[in-house]
Amino acid sequence: MPTPAARGLTAAELALAIEDLRVLCSATVLDAVALIGTGAHNDVLLVLQPDADKQKVFVHIALGGTRARVTTTQRRFGREARARGPGPDLLQRELQDATLRSIEVTDGERRCTFGFDTAAGERRLAVELFSARGLWVLCDAQGVAMTMSRAVTTAVRTLRRGDVYVPPPPVADAAKPGATATTRFAPPVLTSIDEHFTSLDLDKEQQKSHEALHLATARAHKQARNKVQGMHRQLDNVERSQEMRNTADLMLAYAHSVPRGASSMEVPSLDGAANITIQLDAAKPVTVQANQLYDKARRLDDGREMTEQRLATAEQDLAALDEIAAMLQSGSDVDLEHARAQLLSRGLLPKDKSTQPLGKPRKKSPDDHVPFRRFTSAEGYAIFVGRNNNQNDELTMRFANGNDLWLHVGGGRPGSHVVVRLPRQKTASLETLLDAATLAVYYSKSRGEPRIDVVYTFRKNVRKPKGLPPGAVVPTLTKTVTVLADDKRLSRLLASSATSRD
Repeated sequence: MPTPAARGLTAAELALAIEDLRVLCSATVLDAVALIGTGAHNDVLLVLQPDADKQKVFVHIALGGTRARVTTTQRRFGREARARGPGPDLLQRELQDATLRSIEVTDGERRCTFGFDTAAGERRLAVELFSARGLWVLCDAQGVAMTMSRAVTTAVRTLRRGDVYVPPPPVADAAKPGATATTRFAPPVLTSIDEHFTSLDLDKEQQKSHEALHLATARAHKQARNKVQGMHRQLDNVERSQEMRNTADLMLAYAHSVPRGASSMEVPSLDGAANITIQLDAAKPVTVQANQLYDKARRLDDGREMTEQRLATAEQDLAALDEIAAMLQSGSDVDLEHARAQLLSRGLLPKDKSTQPLGKPRKKSPDDHVPFRRFTSAEGYAIFVGRNNNQNDELTMRFANGNDLWLHVGGGRPGSHVVVRLPRQKTASLETLLDAATLAVYYSKSRGEPRIDVVYTFRKNVRKPKGLPPGAVVPTLTKTVTVLADDKRLSRLLASSATSRD
Protein backbone atom coordinates (compact mmCIF):
# COMPACT_ATOMS: atom_id res chain seq x y z
CA MET A 1 0.00 0.00 0.00
CA PRO A 2 1.45 3.40 -0.92
CA THR A 3 2.38 5.83 1.82
CA PRO A 4 0.05 8.83 2.38
CA ALA A 5 2.49 11.12 0.56
CA ALA A 6 2.60 8.85 -2.48
CA ARG A 7 -1.01 8.55 -3.61
CA GLY A 8 -3.42 10.57 -5.67
CA LEU A 9 -6.40 12.48 -4.29
CA THR A 10 -8.81 10.39 -2.26
CA ALA A 11 -12.57 10.75 -2.78
CA ALA A 12 -12.81 13.01 0.27
CA GLU A 13 -9.91 15.19 -0.94
CA LEU A 14 -11.37 15.40 -4.45
CA ALA A 15 -14.71 16.56 -2.99
CA LEU A 16 -12.95 19.37 -1.11
CA ALA A 17 -11.04 20.41 -4.23
CA ILE A 18 -14.22 20.52 -6.35
CA GLU A 19 -16.01 22.57 -3.68
CA ASP A 20 -13.31 25.25 -3.97
CA LEU A 21 -13.22 25.01 -7.78
CA ARG A 22 -16.94 25.81 -8.10
CA VAL A 23 -16.22 29.52 -7.68
CA LEU A 24 -14.90 29.32 -11.27
CA CYS A 25 -18.33 28.42 -12.68
CA SER A 26 -19.38 31.00 -15.32
CA ALA A 27 -15.70 31.52 -16.31
CA THR A 28 -14.78 31.56 -20.01
CA VAL A 29 -12.46 28.86 -21.37
CA LEU A 30 -9.57 30.62 -23.07
CA ASP A 31 -7.85 27.35 -23.94
CA ALA A 32 -8.15 23.60 -23.33
CA VAL A 33 -4.83 21.83 -23.72
CA ALA A 34 -4.13 18.11 -23.67
CA LEU A 35 -0.78 17.68 -21.93
CA ILE A 36 1.81 14.95 -21.81
CA GLY A 37 2.07 14.80 -18.04
CA THR A 38 4.83 13.43 -15.85
CA GLY A 39 5.50 9.80 -16.71
CA ALA A 40 3.83 10.26 -20.13
CA HIS A 41 0.36 10.36 -18.56
CA ASN A 42 -2.54 12.13 -20.27
CA ASP A 43 -3.35 15.43 -18.52
CA VAL A 44 -5.64 18.38 -19.32
CA LEU A 45 -4.99 22.06 -18.65
CA LEU A 46 -7.99 24.41 -18.69
CA VAL A 47 -7.13 28.11 -19.00
CA LEU A 48 -10.07 30.05 -17.53
CA GLN A 49 -10.94 33.75 -17.41
CA PRO A 50 -13.32 34.30 -14.46
CA ASP A 51 -13.92 38.01 -15.20
CA ALA A 52 -12.44 40.58 -17.52
CA ASP A 53 -10.71 42.32 -14.60
CA LYS A 54 -9.33 39.17 -13.00
CA GLN A 55 -6.25 37.13 -13.78
CA LYS A 56 -6.42 33.89 -15.73
CA VAL A 57 -6.77 30.69 -13.71
CA PHE A 58 -5.13 27.43 -14.74
CA VAL A 59 -6.93 24.20 -13.78
CA HIS A 60 -4.74 21.10 -13.98
CA ILE A 61 -6.40 17.70 -14.36
CA ALA A 62 -3.58 15.23 -13.78
CA LEU A 63 -4.01 11.51 -14.38
CA GLY A 64 -1.93 8.56 -13.34
CA GLY A 65 -1.95 6.63 -10.08
CA THR A 66 -0.04 8.43 -7.34
CA ARG A 67 -0.15 11.84 -9.07
CA ALA A 68 -3.92 11.97 -9.82
CA ARG A 69 -5.60 15.26 -8.85
CA VAL A 70 -7.85 18.10 -10.00
CA THR A 71 -6.67 21.52 -8.84
CA THR A 72 -5.69 25.01 -9.81
CA THR A 73 -1.96 25.30 -10.48
CA GLN A 74 0.79 27.87 -10.48
CA ARG A 75 2.94 25.72 -12.72
CA ARG A 76 3.38 26.77 -16.34
CA PHE A 77 3.97 24.22 -19.07
CA GLY A 78 6.20 24.64 -22.12
CA ARG A 79 5.12 23.79 -25.64
CA GLU A 80 7.06 20.52 -25.44
CA ALA A 81 4.47 19.30 -22.89
CA ARG A 82 1.60 19.80 -25.31
CA ALA A 83 0.08 16.61 -26.74
CA ARG A 84 -0.58 16.65 -30.49
CA GLY A 85 -2.94 14.78 -32.74
CA PRO A 86 -6.63 14.63 -33.71
CA GLY A 87 -7.83 14.00 -30.14
CA PRO A 88 -6.06 16.95 -28.48
CA ASP A 89 -7.00 19.22 -31.40
CA LEU A 90 -10.68 18.27 -31.05
CA LEU A 91 -10.60 18.90 -27.29
CA GLN A 92 -9.26 22.40 -27.91
CA ARG A 93 -11.70 23.22 -30.72
CA GLU A 94 -14.73 22.08 -28.74
CA LEU A 95 -13.95 23.87 -25.46
CA GLN A 96 -12.23 27.06 -26.58
CA ASP A 97 -14.50 30.05 -25.82
CA ALA A 98 -16.94 27.80 -23.93
CA THR A 99 -18.45 28.78 -20.57
CA LEU A 100 -17.80 26.57 -17.55
CA ARG A 101 -21.32 25.88 -16.29
CA SER A 102 -20.82 23.31 -13.52
CA ILE A 103 -18.39 21.00 -11.75
CA GLU A 104 -19.91 17.90 -10.17
CA VAL A 105 -18.28 15.20 -8.08
CA THR A 106 -19.65 11.71 -7.49
CA ASP A 107 -20.02 11.20 -3.74
CA GLY A 108 -17.56 8.67 -2.35
CA GLU A 109 -15.86 8.14 -5.72
CA ARG A 110 -12.73 9.51 -7.37
CA ARG A 111 -14.44 10.95 -10.41
CA CYS A 112 -15.97 14.27 -11.39
CA THR A 113 -17.57 16.01 -14.38
CA PHE A 114 -17.06 19.49 -15.82
CA GLY A 115 -20.06 20.90 -17.70
CA PHE A 116 -19.63 23.50 -20.47
CA ASP A 117 -21.92 25.58 -22.66
CA THR A 118 -20.53 25.97 -26.19
CA ALA A 119 -21.80 27.42 -29.45
CA ALA A 120 -22.43 23.84 -30.61
CA GLY A 121 -24.33 22.87 -27.46
CA GLU A 122 -23.59 21.23 -24.13
CA ARG A 123 -20.25 19.48 -23.59
CA ARG A 124 -19.14 17.43 -20.60
CA LEU A 125 -15.63 16.47 -19.56
CA ALA A 126 -15.74 13.32 -17.44
CA VAL A 127 -12.64 12.73 -15.30
CA GLU A 128 -11.71 9.46 -13.60
CA LEU A 129 -8.77 9.56 -11.17
CA PHE A 130 -8.76 5.86 -10.29
CA SER A 131 -6.59 3.18 -11.95
CA ALA A 132 -2.95 3.51 -12.88
CA ARG A 133 -3.67 5.59 -15.99
CA GLY A 134 -6.90 7.43 -15.17
CA LEU A 135 -9.20 8.73 -17.90
CA TRP A 136 -10.73 11.88 -19.33
CA VAL A 137 -13.60 11.78 -21.84
CA LEU A 138 -15.16 14.70 -23.70
CA CYS A 139 -18.84 13.99 -24.37
CA ASP A 140 -21.57 15.76 -26.31
CA ALA A 141 -25.07 16.59 -24.98
CA GLN A 142 -26.18 12.97 -25.49
CA GLY A 143 -23.21 11.59 -23.57
CA VAL A 144 -21.45 10.27 -26.69
CA ALA A 145 -17.66 10.22 -26.36
CA MET A 146 -16.18 12.69 -28.86
CA THR A 147 -12.56 12.18 -27.81
CA MET A 148 -10.73 10.73 -24.82
CA SER A 149 -7.31 10.25 -23.32
CA ARG A 150 -7.35 6.54 -24.23
CA ALA A 151 -9.68 3.76 -25.30
CA VAL A 152 -10.88 1.45 -22.51
CA THR A 153 -11.18 -2.30 -22.74
CA THR A 154 -11.61 -4.05 -19.39
CA ALA A 155 -13.63 -6.87 -17.92
CA VAL A 156 -16.36 -4.46 -16.78
CA ARG A 157 -16.67 -2.08 -19.75
CA THR A 158 -15.52 -1.11 -23.23
CA LEU A 159 -15.33 2.55 -24.16
CA ARG A 160 -14.26 3.99 -27.49
CA ARG A 161 -14.88 7.14 -29.45
CA GLY A 162 -18.54 7.16 -30.56
CA ASP A 163 -19.73 5.12 -27.57
CA VAL A 164 -22.04 6.53 -24.92
CA TYR A 165 -19.96 7.25 -21.83
CA VAL A 166 -20.83 4.93 -18.97
CA PRO A 167 -18.70 4.97 -15.82
CA PRO A 168 -17.55 1.68 -14.31
CA PRO A 169 -19.50 0.18 -11.39
CA PRO A 170 -19.08 2.42 -8.35
CA VAL A 171 -16.42 1.53 -5.80
CA ALA A 172 -16.65 3.66 -2.67
CA ASP A 173 -13.25 5.05 -1.70
CA ALA A 174 -13.95 4.35 1.97
CA ALA A 175 -14.42 0.65 1.20
CA LYS A 176 -10.86 0.28 -0.01
CA PRO A 177 -8.24 -1.08 2.40
CA GLY A 178 -6.51 1.72 4.29
CA ALA A 179 -8.77 4.47 2.89
CA THR A 180 -9.80 7.34 5.12
CA ALA A 181 -12.21 10.26 4.98
CA THR A 182 -9.61 12.64 6.36
CA THR A 183 -7.62 14.97 4.14
CA ARG A 184 -3.90 15.63 3.96
CA PHE A 185 -4.32 19.19 2.77
CA ALA A 186 -4.86 22.25 4.94
CA PRO A 187 -6.70 25.32 3.63
CA PRO A 188 -6.37 26.83 1.12
CA VAL A 189 -6.91 23.31 -0.16
CA LEU A 190 -6.21 23.94 -3.86
CA THR A 191 -2.91 25.67 -3.12
CA SER A 192 -1.84 22.84 -0.79
CA ILE A 193 -2.76 20.19 -3.35
CA ASP A 194 -0.91 22.01 -6.13
CA GLU A 195 2.25 22.53 -4.07
CA HIS A 196 2.32 18.91 -2.88
CA PHE A 197 1.82 17.22 -6.24
CA THR A 198 3.82 19.72 -8.30
CA SER A 199 6.79 19.06 -6.02
CA LEU A 200 6.40 15.30 -6.54
CA ASP A 201 6.08 15.74 -10.32
CA LEU A 202 9.12 17.99 -10.54
CA ASP A 203 11.19 15.57 -8.45
CA LYS A 204 10.20 12.69 -10.74
CA GLU A 205 10.87 14.72 -13.89
CA GLN A 206 14.26 15.78 -12.56
CA GLN A 207 15.12 12.16 -11.81
CA LYS A 208 14.10 11.11 -15.32
CA SER A 209 16.06 14.00 -16.83
CA HIS A 210 19.08 13.07 -14.73
CA GLU A 211 18.90 9.47 -15.95
CA ALA A 212 18.59 10.58 -19.58
CA LEU A 213 21.56 12.95 -19.28
CA HIS A 214 23.64 10.30 -17.52
CA LEU A 215 22.88 7.79 -20.28
CA ALA A 216 23.70 10.30 -23.04
CA THR A 217 26.94 11.25 -21.27
CA ALA A 218 28.00 7.62 -20.81
CA ARG A 219 27.30 6.86 -24.47
CA ALA A 220 29.20 9.95 -25.65
CA HIS A 221 32.09 9.21 -23.27
CA LYS A 222 32.49 5.72 -24.69
CA GLN A 223 32.52 7.06 -28.25
CA ALA A 224 35.06 9.78 -27.35
CA ARG A 225 37.30 7.27 -25.58
CA ASN A 226 37.25 4.94 -28.57
CA LYS A 227 38.05 7.90 -30.84
CA VAL A 228 41.07 8.89 -28.75
CA GLN A 229 42.33 5.31 -28.66
CA GLY A 230 41.96 5.03 -32.44
CA MET A 231 43.95 8.20 -33.03
CA HIS A 232 46.71 6.98 -30.75
CA ARG A 233 46.90 3.85 -32.89
CA GLN A 234 47.13 6.05 -35.99
CA LEU A 235 50.04 7.96 -34.46
CA ASP A 236 51.74 4.69 -33.59
CA ASN A 237 51.61 3.87 -37.30
CA VAL A 238 53.06 7.29 -38.09
CA GLU A 239 56.09 6.45 -35.96
CA ARG A 240 56.71 3.51 -38.29
CA SER A 241 57.21 5.81 -41.31
CA GLN A 242 60.99 6.00 -40.80
CA GLU A 243 61.14 2.22 -40.46
CA MET A 244 59.28 1.94 -43.79
CA ARG A 245 61.82 4.25 -45.48
CA ASN A 246 64.73 2.23 -44.10
CA THR A 247 63.19 -0.97 -45.44
CA ALA A 248 62.58 0.65 -48.84
CA ASP A 249 66.21 1.83 -48.92
CA LEU A 250 67.44 -1.75 -48.32
CA MET A 251 65.06 -3.13 -50.95
CA LEU A 252 66.40 -0.75 -53.62
CA ALA A 253 70.04 -1.32 -52.58
CA TYR A 254 69.79 -5.10 -53.00
CA ALA A 255 67.07 -5.33 -55.66
CA HIS A 256 69.63 -6.49 -58.27
CA SER A 257 70.32 -9.65 -56.24
CA VAL A 258 66.70 -10.76 -55.88
CA PRO A 259 65.47 -13.29 -58.47
CA ARG A 260 62.20 -12.59 -60.29
CA GLY A 261 59.14 -13.98 -58.42
CA ALA A 262 60.88 -14.19 -55.03
CA SER A 263 58.55 -14.07 -52.01
CA SER A 264 61.24 -12.66 -49.69
CA MET A 265 64.73 -11.21 -49.65
CA GLU A 266 67.51 -11.44 -47.04
CA VAL A 267 69.70 -8.37 -46.60
CA PRO A 268 72.13 -6.97 -43.98
CA SER A 269 70.54 -4.63 -41.44
CA LEU A 270 71.54 -0.95 -41.55
CA ASP A 271 73.74 -1.31 -38.47
CA GLY A 272 75.38 -4.44 -39.96
CA ALA A 273 74.70 -6.48 -36.82
CA ALA A 274 72.71 -9.21 -38.55
CA ASN A 275 70.77 -10.11 -41.67
CA ILE A 276 67.02 -9.38 -41.86
CA THR A 277 64.31 -10.94 -44.00
CA ILE A 278 61.90 -8.70 -45.95
CA GLN A 279 58.66 -10.25 -47.18
CA LEU A 280 57.84 -9.51 -50.84
CA ASP A 281 54.90 -9.70 -53.22
CA ALA A 282 56.06 -12.27 -55.79
CA ALA A 283 53.87 -10.67 -58.47
CA LYS A 284 55.54 -7.25 -58.31
CA PRO A 285 59.08 -6.07 -58.97
CA VAL A 286 61.11 -5.15 -55.86
CA THR A 287 61.55 -1.55 -57.04
CA VAL A 288 57.78 -1.09 -57.35
CA GLN A 289 57.26 -2.42 -53.83
CA ALA A 290 59.98 -0.13 -52.47
CA ASN A 291 58.35 2.92 -54.05
CA GLN A 292 54.98 1.90 -52.55
CA LEU A 293 56.60 1.88 -49.10
CA TYR A 294 58.00 5.36 -49.71
CA ASP A 295 54.50 6.57 -50.70
CA LYS A 296 52.93 5.02 -47.60
CA ALA A 297 55.54 6.60 -45.33
CA ARG A 298 54.96 9.97 -47.00
CA ARG A 299 51.18 9.73 -46.44
CA LEU A 300 51.70 8.86 -42.78
CA ASP A 301 53.97 11.86 -42.34
CA ASP A 302 51.54 14.14 -44.17
CA GLY A 303 48.71 13.03 -41.88
CA ARG A 304 50.66 13.34 -38.66
CA GLU A 305 49.91 17.01 -38.06
CA MET A 306 46.19 16.66 -38.76
CA THR A 307 45.95 13.54 -36.58
CA GLU A 308 47.69 15.32 -33.72
CA GLN A 309 45.26 18.25 -34.03
CA ARG A 310 42.25 15.94 -34.09
CA LEU A 311 43.64 14.00 -31.14
CA ALA A 312 44.04 17.19 -29.11
CA THR A 313 40.41 18.12 -29.84
CA ALA A 314 39.19 14.60 -29.01
CA GLU A 315 41.08 14.61 -25.72
CA GLN A 316 39.53 17.97 -24.82
CA ASP A 317 36.07 16.55 -25.57
CA LEU A 318 36.82 13.50 -23.44
CA ALA A 319 38.00 15.69 -20.56
CA ALA A 320 34.80 17.79 -20.80
CA LEU A 321 32.67 14.64 -20.75
CA ASP A 322 34.62 13.46 -17.71
CA GLU A 323 33.63 16.72 -15.99
CA ILE A 324 29.96 16.34 -16.98
CA ALA A 325 29.92 12.72 -15.78
CA ALA A 326 31.51 13.73 -12.47
CA MET A 327 28.95 16.52 -12.07
CA LEU A 328 26.02 14.16 -12.74
CA GLN A 329 27.36 11.80 -10.08
CA SER A 330 27.94 14.52 -7.50
CA GLY A 331 24.65 14.03 -5.64
CA SER A 332 21.72 16.36 -5.05
CA ASP A 333 23.45 19.58 -6.14
CA VAL A 334 23.50 18.62 -9.83
CA ASP A 335 23.06 21.51 -12.27
CA LEU A 336 21.02 19.61 -14.87
CA GLU A 337 20.47 22.63 -17.11
CA HIS A 338 24.22 23.27 -17.31
CA ALA A 339 24.84 19.60 -18.12
CA ARG A 340 22.06 19.67 -20.72
CA ALA A 341 23.50 22.82 -22.31
CA GLN A 342 26.95 21.25 -22.47
CA LEU A 343 25.60 18.12 -24.15
CA LEU A 344 23.42 20.13 -26.55
CA SER A 345 26.38 22.31 -27.57
CA ARG A 346 28.24 19.13 -28.55
CA GLY A 347 25.28 17.76 -30.50
CA LEU A 348 24.84 14.88 -28.05
CA LEU A 349 21.15 15.51 -27.32
CA PRO A 350 18.27 15.87 -29.79
CA LYS A 351 17.09 19.45 -30.14
CA ASP A 352 13.51 20.34 -29.33
CA LYS A 353 11.81 20.46 -32.73
CA SER A 354 8.46 21.66 -31.43
CA THR A 355 7.64 25.15 -32.66
CA GLN A 356 3.94 25.38 -31.77
CA PRO A 357 3.47 27.80 -28.81
CA LEU A 358 1.24 26.62 -25.97
CA GLY A 359 -2.25 28.05 -26.09
CA LYS A 360 -2.41 28.77 -29.83
CA PRO A 361 -4.14 26.61 -32.43
CA ARG A 362 -1.86 24.54 -34.56
CA LYS A 363 -1.18 25.36 -38.18
CA LYS A 364 -3.09 23.34 -40.69
CA SER A 365 -1.48 20.04 -41.47
CA PRO A 366 -0.93 18.85 -45.05
CA ASP A 367 -3.14 15.91 -44.04
CA ASP A 368 -6.13 18.20 -43.55
CA HIS A 369 -6.90 18.42 -47.29
CA VAL A 370 -6.18 15.22 -49.20
CA PRO A 371 -8.09 13.52 -52.02
CA PHE A 372 -8.35 10.19 -50.19
CA ARG A 373 -11.17 9.05 -47.95
CA ARG A 374 -10.27 9.96 -44.38
CA PHE A 375 -11.51 8.39 -41.14
CA THR A 376 -10.49 8.54 -37.48
CA SER A 377 -9.75 5.50 -35.32
CA ALA A 378 -11.01 5.10 -31.76
CA GLU A 379 -7.60 6.28 -30.55
CA GLY A 380 -7.74 9.40 -32.75
CA TYR A 381 -5.33 8.29 -35.52
CA ALA A 382 -6.10 9.29 -39.10
CA ILE A 383 -6.92 6.40 -41.48
CA PHE A 384 -6.74 7.05 -45.23
CA VAL A 385 -8.38 4.91 -47.93
CA GLY A 386 -7.74 5.12 -51.67
CA ARG A 387 -10.71 5.65 -54.00
CA ASN A 388 -9.29 3.94 -57.11
CA ASN A 389 -6.13 2.28 -58.41
CA ASN A 390 -4.37 5.55 -59.22
CA GLN A 391 -5.17 6.90 -55.77
CA ASN A 392 -3.96 3.64 -54.22
CA ASP A 393 -0.56 4.23 -55.85
CA GLU A 394 -0.52 7.87 -54.74
CA LEU A 395 -1.56 6.98 -51.18
CA THR A 396 0.93 4.17 -50.70
CA MET A 397 3.96 5.20 -52.72
CA ARG A 398 3.98 8.98 -52.26
CA PHE A 399 1.71 10.07 -49.40
CA ALA A 400 2.40 7.45 -46.70
CA ASN A 401 5.43 7.64 -44.41
CA GLY A 402 7.71 4.66 -43.88
CA ASN A 403 6.43 4.04 -40.34
CA ASP A 404 2.75 4.25 -41.30
CA LEU A 405 0.69 1.07 -41.22
CA TRP A 406 -0.40 -0.30 -44.62
CA LEU A 407 -3.33 -2.74 -45.03
CA HIS A 408 -5.11 -4.62 -47.83
CA VAL A 409 -7.57 -7.51 -47.96
CA GLY A 410 -5.80 -10.84 -48.26
CA GLY A 411 -6.13 -13.67 -50.73
CA GLY A 412 -5.35 -11.49 -53.77
CA ARG A 413 -8.82 -9.97 -53.71
CA PRO A 414 -9.37 -6.48 -55.21
CA GLY A 415 -9.64 -3.65 -52.70
CA SER A 416 -8.48 -0.22 -51.65
CA HIS A 417 -5.14 0.45 -50.01
CA VAL A 418 -5.53 1.59 -46.38
CA VAL A 419 -2.92 3.64 -44.50
CA VAL A 420 -2.90 4.50 -40.79
CA ARG A 421 -0.94 7.70 -40.16
CA LEU A 422 1.22 7.06 -37.07
CA PRO A 423 3.41 9.52 -35.15
CA ARG A 424 7.12 8.77 -34.89
CA GLN A 425 8.03 5.91 -32.55
CA LYS A 426 4.36 4.96 -32.16
CA THR A 427 2.76 1.65 -33.03
CA ALA A 428 -0.89 0.90 -33.66
CA SER A 429 -2.88 -0.81 -30.92
CA LEU A 430 -5.14 -3.78 -31.67
CA GLU A 431 -8.16 -1.43 -31.69
CA THR A 432 -6.64 0.83 -34.34
CA LEU A 433 -5.52 -2.21 -36.35
CA LEU A 434 -9.08 -3.62 -36.31
CA ASP A 435 -10.52 -0.22 -37.26
CA ALA A 436 -8.24 0.02 -40.30
CA ALA A 437 -8.77 -3.62 -41.25
CA THR A 438 -12.56 -3.14 -41.07
CA LEU A 439 -12.26 -0.29 -43.59
CA ALA A 440 -10.00 -2.42 -45.82
CA VAL A 441 -12.77 -5.05 -45.97
CA TYR A 442 -15.55 -2.49 -46.46
CA TYR A 443 -13.77 -0.89 -49.44
CA SER A 444 -13.05 -4.18 -51.20
CA LYS A 445 -14.84 -6.89 -53.18
CA SER A 446 -15.13 -8.80 -49.88
CA ARG A 447 -17.62 -6.32 -48.38
CA GLY A 448 -20.40 -8.14 -46.54
CA GLU A 449 -18.55 -11.39 -45.90
CA PRO A 450 -18.62 -12.38 -42.19
CA ARG A 451 -14.94 -13.31 -41.82
CA ILE A 452 -12.03 -11.96 -43.90
CA ASP A 453 -8.24 -11.99 -43.52
CA VAL A 454 -6.47 -8.67 -43.96
CA VAL A 455 -2.70 -8.37 -44.44
CA TYR A 456 -0.73 -5.50 -42.91
CA THR A 457 2.84 -4.26 -42.70
CA PHE A 458 4.76 -1.00 -42.43
CA ARG A 459 4.67 1.18 -45.55
CA LYS A 460 8.48 0.91 -45.82
CA ASN A 461 7.97 -2.79 -46.57
CA VAL A 462 5.79 -2.09 -49.65
CA ARG A 463 7.41 -1.61 -53.05
CA LYS A 464 6.21 -1.24 -56.63
CA PRO A 465 8.47 -2.93 -59.19
CA LYS A 466 8.65 -1.31 -62.62
CA GLY A 467 5.95 -2.50 -64.99
CA LEU A 468 3.22 -3.29 -62.45
CA PRO A 469 -0.22 -1.81 -63.30
CA PRO A 470 -1.80 0.98 -61.19
CA GLY A 471 -2.74 -0.18 -57.70
CA ALA A 472 -0.50 -3.27 -57.78
CA VAL A 473 2.29 -3.40 -55.20
CA VAL A 474 4.49 -6.03 -53.53
CA PRO A 475 4.31 -6.02 -49.71
CA THR A 476 6.84 -7.94 -47.61
CA LEU A 477 7.14 -8.90 -43.93
CA THR A 478 3.35 -9.00 -43.77
CA LYS A 479 1.17 -10.20 -40.92
CA THR A 480 -2.48 -11.17 -41.00
CA VAL A 481 -5.44 -10.12 -38.87
CA THR A 482 -8.84 -11.76 -39.16
CA VAL A 483 -11.76 -9.31 -39.33
CA LEU A 484 -15.22 -10.35 -38.16
CA ALA A 485 -18.30 -8.40 -39.19
CA ASP A 486 -18.82 -5.63 -36.60
CA ASP A 487 -21.62 -3.23 -37.57
CA LYS A 488 -21.06 -1.02 -34.52
CA ARG A 489 -17.38 -0.52 -35.32
CA LEU A 490 -18.12 0.13 -39.00
CA SER A 491 -20.85 2.67 -38.19
CA ARG A 492 -18.53 4.57 -35.87
CA LEU A 493 -15.81 4.71 -38.52
CA LEU A 494 -18.16 5.81 -41.31
CA ALA A 495 -19.59 8.50 -39.07
CA SER A 496 -16.07 9.88 -38.51
CA SER A 497 -15.83 11.00 -42.13
CA ALA A 498 -18.17 13.24 -44.07
CA THR A 499 -17.03 11.57 -47.31
CA SER A 500 -17.08 7.99 -46.09
CA ARG A 501 -19.89 6.72 -48.24
CA ASP A 502 -18.80 7.94 -51.68
